[in-house]
Amino acid sequence: MAGGRCKVKSMTGYGRAAAESAALRFEVEVKGVNHRFLDVKLRLPGPFSALEQEVRGRVQAYVGRGRIEISVAAVSTRAAAYRVEVRRELVARYLEAAAAIKKEFRLRGNIGIDQAMSLPGAVSIEQESAAANGSDSGMLLSAVDRALLDYDSMRTAEGERLAVDLAARLTEIEALAARIESEARGLPETYAARLRERVAAMVAERGLDDVRLAQEVALMADRVDTSEELVRLAGYVAQARAILEDSPGPVGKTLDFVMQEMNREANTISSKAESLAICQAALGIKSAVEKIREQVQNLE
Repeated sequence: MAGGRCKVKSMTGYGRAAAESAALRFEVEVKGVNHRFLDVKLRLPGPFSALEQEVRGRVQAYVGRGRIEISVAAVSTRAAAYRVEVRRELVARYLEAAAAIKKEFRLRGNIGIDQAMSLPGAVSIEQESAAANGSDSGMLLSAVDRALLDYDSMRTAEGERLAVDLAARLTEIEALAARIESEARGLPETYAARLRERVAAMVAERGLDDVRLAQEVALMADRVDTSEELVRLAGYVAQARAILEDSPGPVGKTLDFVMQEMNREANTISSKAESLAICQAALGIKSAVEKIREQVQNLE
């Protein structure tokens, strides 16, 4: 793959190309779909099967991940040539057997040309196929290269469209996180004050230790504090943006891992939520993350 900034690419795409000489025409089709690893299915014309490793190497230069199907058809551009083969030894055995039967059973008649030609296996007709040569092999590989380039262009365009959609969803997550931060501002103090009021009577009635009670109140107030989760969430959003904008290689697996971590932070925020607004925003983040994960499955 060429050096420099790596574009976000989809694994889904299609490409085709053809190459033709005075004697032969190659037609190449490339289809790509999602897959965890690189899986290449290749169909080459028999005379060119020796080029399989060369073709696979060219696929790897374009593709890092996905199930790739490449079909190469070779069509003669000249009038078809046929080879007629007479299996003389077989015909001789037939005639010897016929002569023996005629003599043994005192039969009359002779085997004519029509009968001889129709004896099972006596005559075979095959269409001649040209043997592979260096010029034809080069033409085939050139067609494969152009079909791969066509496929790569389609998946690059799809990848750019997906990248725009993912960036918009990251912006949505940032807005929801900002809403949570705003709603949560001062919430631990409010919660602690409310808790103190509720247990004030219990302290007086049962003589609970004030220091111990203060510790418990502080601990419970800390449990509703989402500031750490929001900081980590912002860091993951920034990391996802950096991956989309300037990644040195395929981004699909890395983005999928980042989305797992973002989902984890959203779950923690949701479990700490003490207000409906925070809970709704956390669920919104989870929904956006899940949509990103679905799209990421299409990225190389």
